[in-house]
Formats: sequence, C-alpha cells, structure tokens
Amino acid sequence: MAVPNVVFVLGAPGAGKGTQCSRLSSKYGYAHLSAGDLLRAEVRDNGTDGELIAGIMKEGKIVPSSITVSLLSRAIEKVSKEGTCSTFLIDGFPRTRENWSTWLEIIGEKVNVRFMLLYECEEAVCIDRVLKRQEGRADDTDSIVRKRIASHISSTLPIIEDFRQMGKLRVVQAGATVEKVFEDTEKVLEEIISV
Repeated sequence: MAVPNVVFVLGAPGAGKGTQCSRLSSKYGYAHLSAGDLLRAEVRDNGTDGELIAGIMKEGKIVPSSITVSLLSRAIEKVSKEGTCSTFLIDGFPRTRENWSTWLEIIGEKVNVRFMLLYECEEAVCIDRVLKRQEGRADDTDSIVRKRIASHISSTLPIIEDFRQMGKLRVVQAGATVEKVFEDTEKVLEEIISV
C-alpha cells in the first residue's frame, strides 16, 4: 500500500476552504477530512471519545490534539484500506504548533505531508461570506465572526510560518469567485501533486 499524501488546508472562517476541498474531492477523488466534522461525528455517533468531546465542546474549550489526531489517523486508515484514494485534504488542521507536534508523534511518517495550503482572504469578504451562508450557527454573527477571524490569525500564524520556513506553504488568494479560486488552487496542486 502506497504512503498516503496529505495536504493541510487552512484559512479564516469564510475563506472558502470547505468549498474548495469539496470541489477538489468531487473532481479528483481526494478524501476531504474536516477536523471539526470528525469531532462532531464522534459525538453524534457516540464514539469512544464522544462523551468527552461533547463535554469539552460544551464548555467552549479546545479538544486535546491527541483526540483530534487520533480521529484523523483512523479516518485516513479507513479510507486507505478501502483503496478509494491516496490523497487527503485535511481541512482546519493543524492550527497550532502543539497540533503539529502531536500529529508527528501519532502519525509521523505513516503519511507524506506534501504541504499546507493557505487560503488568504480579506476580513470583510470572510465576514460577508459567513453571514450569507446561513448555516444557523450561533457563532455566525458579525461581532463573533470578527473574533473568530482574529483568533484564527493569532493561533495559526506560528504554524503557518513554520511551514513557510520548511518550504511547504502554498498560498491562494481566496477573495475572488469560487471558480477563480478553484483554478488557482488547481495550479498549486499541479505544482506538487499530479492531479
């Protein structure tokens, strides 16, 4: 079995990372794994760590990296065993250096981390997108979205810089149309992975 390729995908709320990952998954058959979706599914499905995760999330705290990375590892293993794809887009991870170090401890060289794909987008555009998408989230209000964006920037900046220094950071300007951002994303992926 070939070593799976991994592309980490980061961007502020509203930058379009979920939209672009879904499009890439549909067109190229990549597996799109969202750290947040995996955590919510573990709670919904009463998984091994579901009760613990629910309690942590209810308190508004961050789920320990070891749990998140274990969920990601299991998802990668499952899809890899099915043989349906060998490239994974991991949406919303790693957000911190601690996330990354935990990833290295648990997953290490079981996968080939190709690069981090960062969707950069102006705050006003991100806010507008989040408010228009109407997902019904309690934290999708103007003031809270601004706080989420500020939190995203402060927490992810160190790990983004680490990937930049490793030569493993690719940036796509995400303020354009969905189609234009997708074209630019494909160009970045062609540079690294034969799509």
